[in-house]
Amino acid sequence: MPNTFVDNREAWLRLSEIDYLGQFVKVWLAFNAWYRSAYSETQDRKIINELKWNSNPIANALRPLLETQSEEAEQFRSDIGFLHHRLEHYEIQTGKDEAKQRISFRKIYLRDRPLRIETDSSYGYTFTVERKANGGIDTIVVNKAGNTVLQQSQQKYDLPGLTATPSFSRLRQNQQNCLRALYEKSAPKETADLLSTIATTTIRCGSYSFSCSREELFAATVEVVYLMRCHLFHGELSPTRQASECYEPAYRIVRRFLSSVS
Repeated sequence: MPNTFVDNREAWLRLSEIDYLGQFVKVWLAFNAWYRSAYSETQDRKIINELKWNSNPIANALRPLLETQSEEAEQFRSDIGFLHHRLEHYEIQTGKDEAKQRISFRKIYLRDRPLRIETDSSYGYTFTVERKANGGIDTIVVNKAGNTVLQQSQQKYDLPGLTATPSFSRLRQNQQNCLRALYEKSAPKETADLLSTIATTTIRCGSYSFSCSREELFAATVEVVYLMRCHLFHGELSPTRQASECYEPAYRIVRRFLSSVS
């Protein structure tokens, strides 16, 4: 005779699994309803950027939890660490074609940089990188004698395009490094590796230490769950068990957003 107890166990076990993809969709729709009523702006991206950095009920409630000691604070930080862990073990990419990027705290967009001119001097050489209002980039390198040894105008930020020029190749290695670093500082978008060991401030989240300020970690967390929302809502995600597990901590974090405004 068939063992119905074993069959029942497996059937009930399958039914007990939580669909975190569906749960994330529902909690995000609730979150969406809140921020649409709280902000006059109509574009989701602009609202998310406001939430990341400006004063609002969610930031005001959750930023302090990133550096205080309480059960709620420990749980919030644990959820962030858990989200990072899941994203490290399940790759989710967002964007189209060449613009595709992996969603990760190791390289996350924080905010747009203002227009500015970056300059530096090294070994008698002067390096200048200017990002213009139209998105163009002007790069100039002047040697000790005052002669221009590199002058490049680009229609957009394009580091590979700059480094591929003959003028860049003729620079010494230390000069190339200096110009590359200066050029990267002129990128229109500020990105960061929050798991880098360079920063002096660290925030412990579960098993991971994030090297950043509480403002940066909060902004990055909002950005990560927003990118996961875009990936899911745009139909790019393959609905596997591993994908569902990846959205578990994201679901808990968005629920915490809502609990801050309820």
